[in-house]
Order: sequence, then C-alpha cells, then structure tokens
Amino acid sequence: MRRYSAQDRERLMEAQAQSGLTIKAFCEREGINPWTLYEWRKKKPLAMQRQPRFAEVEVAPRLAAAVEVLLPNGARVGIRHQGKRDDLVALVRGVAGC
Repeated sequence: MRRYSAQDRERLMEAQAQSGLTIKAFCEREGINPWTLYEWRKKKPLAMQRQPRFAEVEVAPRLAAAVEVLLPNGARVGIRHQGKRDDLVALVRGVAGC
C-alpha cells in the first residue's frame, strides 16, 4: 500500500477537481483507489473543501425583433412577425418613406 504525503494528497485532490473527470475516472487514470480519494476529501477541513457554487439566474424573455432594420442614424426599428408579408412591407415602406 502506497503512502501519500500531505502535499501529494492536496495535489491529487486539486488535480481531480480541475480535471473535469469524475473521481472514479480520475482515479483509474492515476492508479488510485477511488475510496482513498473520498477518504482524503472527508478528512479535509470543511472550510478548505471545494463546495459547489450555484447562482440563481433569471432568463429574460427574448426581446429582439424578428425583423430589424438599422437606420443610417444608428436607430433600430424592428417588428415581430409571424410570416405576415404585409407587416414587412409596411415596415420597409415606413422606413424608406414610401
């Protein structure tokens, strides 16, 4: 049975966290028993353990227009349409001043 120094344990725990691999996959790659890594993590002080972080995210409804015209002065004019040709014609005529 191999003994790991504190530095080795820290290095391996950090490497696993950064690898994006599961503990099982990481340990297979490194030749370590997964339970060994689990035990190291349990013994690590809670304040030093990496805790998952979640943030509440609110997704705003899509406000972008389905058809948008950029005017020479930088203004944008847009409409949402559902395949109504007359709406598009009216927008283009209005912008063009026809």
